[in-house]
Amino acid sequence: MPKADPAYPIVSGILSVVPVSRWTFARVEANGDLVSLFGSHRNANALAQLEDEFKRQRTKSPTGSRIGATLGALDDFASGITLLFADAHASFGILTLLRTADRGPFTSSEISMLTFALDAASDHLSALRLQPPPKAAAAPPVHEEKELSPEPAEGAFYVLDADLQIILTWSSEEQRRIAVTGLHTRIAQRLPTLLEETVRELTAAWSSESANAPGVARPVPFLVVRTQPMSGPAGLFIGVHVDRFQPHNSLTAVASRFHISPREVQVLALLLDGNHLDQIAKQLYITSSTVQDHINSMLDKTESRNRSELIARVLGWEFTPGAPQV
Repeated sequence: MPKADPAYPIVSGILSVVPVSRWTFARVEANGDLVSLFGSHRNANALAQLEDEFKRQRTKSPTGSRIGATLGALDDFASGITLLFADAHASFGILTLLRTADRGPFTSSEISMLTFALDAASDHLSALRLQPPPKAAAAPPVHEEKELSPEPAEGAFYVLDADLQIILTWSSEEQRRIAVTGLHTRIAQRLPTLLEETVRELTAAWSSESANAPGVARPVPFLVVRTQPMSGPAGLFIGVHVDRFQPHNSLTAVASRFHISPREVQVLALLLDGNHLDQIAKQLYITSSTVQDHINSMLDKTESRNRSELIARVLGWEFTPGAPQV
């Protein structure tokens, strides 16, 4: 799939969080036809199989986005999940994820992440309107980006021990996922690898002898990960809140509040999109050291100690002493 394709960051983000043995994606036109087939393995029957899968899924749910067990033949694969990216007016794409027996079934935490990806991607593709709506249909409402709320929205919450093993999990979406997927899944003992690495980075400086700062990161475009220290009789634990990223209106108010320059706003926008220093430098045609200078300036203006705290403050997720902990 070319990087310029609007679905590229969605599909690549999903695959980085939830590894699979085979995946197939196609865009859905206004009349229901599938076009622009992409996948890890392609054959002469791939498009026909995906068209059949799309029809099967739509018999279960005629409209809207959907995540569910793959309904078509799995062939040599042990399990499969299908995602339909859509809104109330049209379908935009279909993605199938298949696993062989050696990879094991999809875990509860992976399905949580796929649910967040489905919701975020459907909103994103709805805003882009990858194909025009049918002429007979009423014009869809204009998509308005929502301001991020200061407090965490509904999502998945985990408590991890010092070895980053899950000892407690909670999600307001759990019943929805169980009802929708129709899958036999296993309870996750650990977070998906990418999220575990993110938590490890956010908590690298934590210790039981000192105050530990909460952190926030955006490892893929559709997910936000926040960490919070939690103390108990057994010692220090890690609270992890994972939710889908909600787009912000603009950085104009942030720039005014913190006196951030136009060039710094450009750097900040790319930083919020999950880009690294060299990626930001390449897109803005400046050096990595200049990017770091801009970040250092914003750290000073926002009185932040690191990039994690900078992101938290500009997005309204400021952690204050004595505030209720998740």
